[in-house]
Amino acid sequence: MPKLTLHPSGQVLEINENLNVLDRLREEEIYVRSSCGGTGSCSDCMIKVLSGDDNLSDPPFEEIQLLGNVFHLTKERLACQLKISGDVTIDISHHNIGTDQERREKKNKEFIKSKIKVKKKSQVDAEHVEREKEREERMKEREEWKGHWKKEDDPMNPKRLGGGKRPKLFKSVEQEELEKKDDDSEK
Repeated sequence: MPKLTLHPSGQVLEINENLNVLDRLREEEIYVRSSCGGTGSCSDCMIKVLSGDDNLSDPPFEEIQLLGNVFHLTKERLACQLKISGDVTIDISHHNIGTDQERREKKNKEFIKSKIKVKKKSQVDAEHVEREKEREERMKEREEWKGHWKKEDDPMNPKRLGGGKRPKLFKSVEQEELEKKDDDSEK
């Protein structure tokens, strides 16, 4: 049976070839961060392989999609997708339950302080009154604008749309030649 050595503790675990590393670590109650439940979509359970590269399963599509195909450079794999067929040493030193809980608590405190703003009823009422005034002003401007082209500034000189000119008729080339001949004959 393949052996899994954990760094920095030096603990050695036997692991079934059909079981992924995350599930085996959970069986031993060893903390490894994972928020997706082992589906390979969060990258929280990332571990670093220190030795035994040849004894690792090929990365599935989900893992390649999330991390890329750069294992030969980074030596990082997802524990939820990794199965081993021989002796392997992995580093889980950045999976620390204490620091994760501190980070979570700090994040919750910052969220409560920064995001939630409670307004007093008097403030809310004042905002409603101000918004209603702005709305009435906008409506008044709309009413003034309606039909502005129909309104006459001077009753003696009414507005004429289009400059008050009649449109000219379209003349064909033949009609122009006929008119030229008529003009020449009149002279």
